[in-house]
Amino acid sequence: IMGKTADLTVVQKTITDTLHKEGKPQKVIANKVGSSQSVVSKYINQKLCGRGKCGRKRCTSSRDDRSLERIVRKRPFKSVGDFHKEWTEAGVSASRATT
Repeated sequence: IMGKTADLTVVQKTITDTLHKEGKPQKVIANKVGSSQSVVSKYINQKLCGRGKCGRKRCTSSRDDRSLERIVRKRPFKSVGDFHKEWTEAGVSASRATT
């Protein structure tokens, strides 16, 4: 069974970044850091092709969310359709389901 390898510490990561920018080979970096070459390789490749944010893009901004919250607080017992109508009048283009 394969176990999880220990991550590099913050100090080891900064040393790795610095030496990698200087163009040192991974073997040399691994010896300086005190870990295996494969750990250094995985860390460098992980930094190069880091993932962006996951999931669907937001269709409303935090400002839009606050405006909807303000509308709902004003009249909490209105229907969703009324909230949606008021929200679109405020200039937010979002579907009724989003509202």
